[in-house]
Amino acid sequence: MDELKIYLTAPPARLREAALCGPVSAAAFRVGRDVRLLRVPGDIAGAELMDVDARAFRGWGPHQALAQALLRQCRLGGFRGMVLRLPRPKAPLCAFCALLDEAAARSGLRLYLDASYARSAPHASLLIPAQNLSGTYRDRLGGILSLHGPGRVALAASCAAVVFPLPCRTGRGREVRQESLPPALLARARFSPELCAKYASYKSAGRPHLVLWDDLYSLREKLRLAGEAGVREVFVDFPRAAALAEGRAELSGGVR
Repeated sequence: MDELKIYLTAPPARLREAALCGPVSAAAFRVGRDVRLLRVPGDIAGAELMDVDARAFRGWGPHQALAQALLRQCRLGGFRGMVLRLPRPKAPLCAFCALLDEAAARSGLRLYLDASYARSAPHASLLIPAQNLSGTYRDRLGGILSLHGPGRVALAASCAAVVFPLPCRTGRGREVRQESLPPALLARARFSPELCAKYASYKSAGRPHLVLWDDLYSLREKLRLAGEAGVREVFVDFPRAAALAEGRAELSGGVR
């Protein structure tokens, strides 16, 4: 079985520490509203990937210039590719991703995008959120791999908690910090083998809500199932996931 590669997403201030645990994606870049590529000060030497916060980018402006800036930074930094975090797809963003996807493929660089951009960027690897609201986690992974192929899928395991109002027709929840969850809610949390997550429920304004989050145990289970299903790359946050990376030898399914 091929090994499952765990990338640790870390800011420059924690990059050297994260690199002791495994390969790093440097969260040191963002796209400004003026469509310029900006870098957070700090040492990023040794990172395998550049992680770019482009959630303020709306797709307007000089696409070619931004694509060239991203590729140039990849080459200058010695990165093997980039993780580009964008808002939900709209026509201008899809057009930009198509341009960047072709340019990155020609340059031999990896591009990681949210799975919602799959059609716009056929060469890109697709980031799939680790949270699961319905059905079994194993079945969800199987469906995703059947749709996109095992070579394109990378799991994005967030350390945030996600709140879902019930019923949740969109399947999208609201992210909150785990530290903000009330102690009473945490005290009655349980682990769901089907969802592969910790969960608890509560009512707000008379409407039921479900909260899902991961601890070290549920993350290990997610990675085990991901490796069995054929996923080969996973992104987790550092330092919250440091214990996961350091203990990778304990994971089954060839995880490293």
